[in-house]
Amino acid sequence: MSIKKLIAKAGLVASLLAGATGAYAQDIKVALGTDGFVHMPLFVAVDGGYFKKQGMNVELVKFKGGGAATSGLASRTVEFCSCAIQNSINAKLKGADLTLLGRLVGQYASNVVISQKKADQLGLTAQTPMEQRLKAMKGLKIAVSGAGGSADFLVRFLGEKGGLSAEKDFTLLYLNSASAILTAFAQERIDGFALSSPTSDSAIIEHKGFTLLDMAEGQVKELDGYPSIALSARKQWADENPQTVKTFLDALAQATTLINEHPEQAMKLVRARFEGTPDNVYAAAWASNKHSFPQTPYLSEEDVARAIAFLGKVQGQSIPGKAGDYMTAMD
Repeated sequence: MSIKKLIAKAGLVASLLAGATGAYAQDIKVALGTDGFVHMPLFVAVDGGYFKKQGMNVELVKFKGGGAATSGLASRTVEFCSCAIQNSINAKLKGADLTLLGRLVGQYASNVVISQKKADQLGLTAQTPMEQRLKAMKGLKIAVSGAGGSADFLVRFLGEKGGLSAEKDFTLLYLNSASAILTAFAQERIDGFALSSPTSDSAIIEHKGFTLLDMAEGQVKELDGYPSIALSARKQWADENPQTVKTFLDALAQATTLINEHPEQAMKLVRARFEGTPDNVYAAAWASNKHSFPQTPYLSEEDVARAIAFLGKVQGQSIPGKAGDYMTAMD
């Protein structure tokens, strides 16, 4: 049976149940592999009541990195995962029955920040060309939030693009949380880190940081427009619950529309989630991410094909199959 017929059938059953028993709410858990603005459509959909209006109680569950979040999804701890698009592809390669459903960001928005002190030592300025910025990673201690996460993949890719190896030429550290990374940065225990806003903005404004690579602006052409954080689910569950998947994505679509058309309203809705972030840093984070928010939460085969190619390059392997093998088209 096609997904459209399944959706129609599930929608009819849901309507009959609602009519017979009254309104009901479905409990949904979503795994997050990291902190920050890369999950913004989810935050807006929760805090703006978009899921509630669709009859869903959505709980966001933080894991220590994208790999751990994906494992939580595969083990049925949660219904969805908001984590690196590569995590779902890798898990499927290892036998997990996962499928990609949507995207949370439209850029690879984990910015790379180093200390201004280190930038000065390396002779880096705002005008420094890309090639020199990438080579400047040599010898640095760079933190990311978790092994196998979005930022981990990014730093390894950038290092390779600069002719460097993460195993030989610089040190990758896993500190698991944005607060731990920012503390280590402020205390000069690391030279830099890769993470999304508002942590990267805080490092610049409050801790004398230097933007080595602004990924939210699409500085690296190969990754411009890349859907780094994706929504995934177990394929069997998604096939059995097509109306839930559709309804969930509909709520995300409403949230992305608000973010793009009425950003000031979206900013106010989720402000409490970043209560420890000063107003100037919070405003800077929204300004720096204006190009990273997607117009819709829907994935295309081209998006997934890019992810397959990226993952193959980072891991030095050929990824079998085609884009359609790793995703369920929902738009």
